[in-house]
Amino acid sequence: MARSKVTPEQILREAARLFATKGFHGTSTREIAEAVGVRQPSLFHHFASKHDIARALYAYDYERSPGLRGEREVPDGTPASVELYQGVRREILVEMTSAYDLRGLYLSALIDEPEFAEWQAIYHAALGTIRGLIERGVMEGDFVPTRADVVVEVLDATINQAVRWSGAQPDTSLPDDVATLALRLVLARPSRIPAIRRQADRILESQGIRWADELASLGDRRRSR
Repeated sequence: MARSKVTPEQILREAARLFATKGFHGTSTREIAEAVGVRQPSLFHHFASKHDIARALYAYDYERSPGLRGEREVPDGTPASVELYQGVRREILVEMTSAYDLRGLYLSALIDEPEFAEWQAIYHAALGTIRGLIERGVMEGDFVPTRADVVVEVLDATINQAVRWSGAQPDTSLPDDVATLALRLVLARPSRIPAIRRQADRILESQGIRWADELASLGDRRRSR
């Protein structure tokens, strides 16, 4: 029997799961309503359309991602190597601790459709920030001369891999491991990576943030499975 009440979070969770397994266009609002246990009118009380559900999922990811919001976790003057390290490990952690399965949003061409032009622009702006960071690192002499656009494509694919890991591979070492691999792509002296990590940790601690505590949410997720 259909439930009389449903929360937006329940709808988003089931819709995200269906988008990931059947695709956005392969999922109907009727299927989403049935998965939640309500009739379609109850679903439409919260979201007017399937596109609105997807936009809400994009908005959820946006609110949790400093990279998508264009916010920096490090102060001006921070070396590009430290900023890249922190930015990559933060985005990996964001995707791995998502409450929703976002594969249907990012591991498809959905974001390139006209209905999601706003989110496409936000996403491309975030990639542009990474490109500028790599170019700055080359100018600073910290990074080897390289094609920034190619490195950005590799990092984009790596962060998308974290979308696949969400809930399935909640390993607390992965955010730092991936950030380390990112630096190995560009850093002139890879032996500096441990020092770069310590500097990133110190910057966060100066803001009252302990990276170990940030990782605890991932560890808690693993233990609760």
